[in-house]
Amino acid sequence: MANSQPGLFSGALRKDNLENINRRVYNVQSRFVSRLFWGRSNLYKNIIHLGILMTTMVVAVYGFVYRINVVSGSSAEYGNSLGSTSDLLYQGASIETVLLNAERGINITTEKYTVKPGDTLESIAATHGVSMDTIRWASGDVLSPFTNQVEIGMVLTIPEINGVLYEVKPGDSLDSIISITSLANDEANRFNVIELNSLVEPYNLNVGQKLFIPNGNLRGTDNVGDIDIPRGVFSNPLIHPDCAGYTYQRGYTSYHNGIDISRYPPCPISAIANGVVIYAGWGNFGEGYHVKVDHGGGIVSHYYHGDGQFWVKAGDRVQQGQALMMMGTSGNSTGIHLHISLFKNGYAVDPEGYVPY
Repeated sequence: MANSQPGLFSGALRKDNLENINRRVYNVQSRFVSRLFWGRSNLYKNIIHLGILMTTMVVAVYGFVYRINVVSGSSAEYGNSLGSTSDLLYQGASIETVLLNAERGINITTEKYTVKPGDTLESIAATHGVSMDTIRWASGDVLSPFTNQVEIGMVLTIPEINGVLYEVKPGDSLDSIISITSLANDEANRFNVIELNSLVEPYNLNVGQKLFIPNGNLRGTDNVGDIDIPRGVFSNPLIHPDCAGYTYQRGYTSYHNGIDISRYPPCPISAIANGVVIYAGWGNFGEGYHVKVDHGGGIVSHYYHGDGQFWVKAGDRVQQGQALMMMGTSGNSTGIHLHISLFKNGYAVDPEGYVPY
């Protein structure tokens, strides 16, 4: 027994040493992976820069050798000069793509898609793996900002990633654009915007210039501009299937700035158009629980007298027909109903002729 103790002790010691070594290797590995994949650490940037440098050198050396071989082997076919036009044309599409991207200044690709029978904006967005808003913001020349309706033959512009294709307006700066399209103090996305759009300090922008904000979100609706209230575009605020059988109660007057529609039992109230929720909560002037949606162009819709059950909050983007809150009888109300109002630049407008019911 006495002779066996040193062997056991040394074996345990070796085991402890191996465990310590394994633990240290694991810690080093974890630290390396953490620095590599989280936050743009110096290690991450150094590795990326080294990789880019090595790739560039390999491509440059290969291209130089290849061009010498081509010229020396067949100068009659490709021209007598390293800078000949025929050589540029011979290298073809890749050169053209680089030049076009440099001129546009946005390092993403977009696809032109023609709407086919049976297509919806939702199905098109799902097929391309982007949001409906991403397509809408990139296709503002053909798509209405208020509705998701598409027509056969429409040509849509579809970016390869989610985000906002934003056109610079007078008075815009890089920071002001980021403030309305990104989360507050989102330094990571500020870096992405600069890189993706090939911007250089001092980041001067030109009116009409287009920037792509990756994963951006237009919480505001300034991109719509000041326009007249459209007709034949808004949807019924009681379009939800559970609202079948509702009743018209009262219309717009000088002392009643909207339309009352009732239904018992109550049902979900839906947005009449795409927009941004600017308020969802209690009102102290008779509105009760209510929601306000900014549709852009100075057009805002109000939905009053909910029962306190909300499915949206201030800052949310909503789609036409999306449920906002449950109908109720809160505030200045004598029964379960929806009071819907329509405002243009802060002034109430008769919803009749604009909002179907």
